[in-house]
Amino acid sequence: MQFDVSMVAPVAREAFERMHVDTLNFAVLFGILIATGVGYDVVATWYSDLALAYQIGFLFANLIIQAWATLSILDGAGIAPVRPWKLRIGSMFGVGLLSGLGIGLGLVLLILPGVYLAGRWFLAVPILLAEDMSVSDALSQSWERTENTWLSCSTIVVVAFAWQLAPIAGGLFVETPNVAAQWGWMLLSNTFSQAGWLFGVVAAATFYIALGRRQSGAAEIFG
Repeated sequence: MQFDVSMVAPVAREAFERMHVDTLNFAVLFGILIATGVGYDVVATWYSDLALAYQIGFLFANLIIQAWATLSILDGAGIAPVRPWKLRIGSMFGVGLLSGLGIGLGLVLLILPGVYLAGRWFLAVPILLAEDMSVSDALSQSWERTENTWLSCSTIVVVAFAWQLAPIAGGLFVETPNVAAQWGWMLLSNTFSQAGWLFGVVAAATFYIALGRRQSGAAEIFG
């Protein structure tokens, strides 16, 4: 088993650079993410009877945003998807469901198995969108391609996950005595948390591109 973390810093740096190059597009994406996140908190806080319906809409909105962000990164690298992303939302849901169940079980058991699985399936969505594979093939290919770089992938996953969850920990120490304070905290916490989520999505697409470059370079050198 390989324990290579050499790709973490370059991929993270390139992910931010790619978002910076396409600033307007990602500013729109980020704004939508913040709005949907605040909406989720508002519903959960004051309209709990609507929480289930909103949660379903929130899930599919995130899938669309994930596809949008991933394809923006792939397009910036000159990688065109075989099929329109609209036809892949169901498959993306399948990837998220299957990988989520496996990762969740791993986290419940000993935590580290879940982190390992998250790293091995990190590239499933970019592969699914870029190469028009089935859900099972995308998960399988991600597993195969991350054999030597899974720790780099897992490290990025942990960073993105901790980034997203930080506002929950912060909320334990933040007082919101009135409605204005509640709105302010919702906006601030979602801005921070959604930035972590978006970073994770962009980093996965960037890692896919970087890994492809590494493999192409090795093929040129070794034939």
